[in-house]
Amino acid sequence: MTFKAIIFDFDGIITDTEPVHMRAWLEVFKPMGISFDKDEYDRNYLGLNDRDFLDAVGRLHGRPFPAGEKEVLIPKKLEKCLALLGRNIPVLPGVEDFIELLQKKCMFAICSGANKNEVHFVLKKLGWEKLFDPIVTQEDVQRGKPDPEGYDLVVKRLAQRSPSQDISPDDCLAIEDSPKGIAAAHAAGIKCLAISNSFPPDSLSEADWVLASLSEFELE
Repeated sequence: MTFKAIIFDFDGIITDTEPVHMRAWLEVFKPMGISFDKDEYDRNYLGLNDRDFLDAVGRLHGRPFPAGEKEVLIPKKLEKCLALLGRNIPVLPGVEDFIELLQKKCMFAICSGANKNEVHFVLKKLGWEKLFDPIVTQEDVQRGKPDPEGYDLVVKRLAQRSPSQDISPDDCLAIEDSPKGIAAAHAAGIKCLAISNSFPPDSLSEADWVLASLSEFELE
């Protein structure tokens, strides 16, 4: 695989923060009498940005969240997430070696449904904030994955960052951990490497390549 840019998803690719998100949301929902277990979370909410997550919870629990309430709940959840991540950043296997191997060979970017403050907080803690440009998160788009809006924006910003390289979707590789992420990358015309950190390999079969971990990656 030879690409000019690698576009990383964040949750489930760089860090294993889904358990942190679940715990934070449960704390936010506790006064409201809303609860769910890991099975419900994994089946219905995994990989969703905060807005889409609240829509999904609202449908399943018969308790819709209007836009104004979302604007209150999402910052509360972020505050709890950052407190938890301040104690421990769970980096996934193979990520550090992968970054070390390729950081001088191609550009790195992020296309994530996570909160921008959370992404920057984690990358700064890891000392990686300057490695990724652009960083596109849920605040930058109107539609989350599987819509390609985020990936389209990343490619546009990569081209602006390096006009001499004439970056196009064909020059990029997306690294995703969910069917929605794979669909978003492909809809943007970008090839996708899927890592089965969050979903079983058979549910990621639409990807161009599937690995169990980035530690399995071999530079051709």
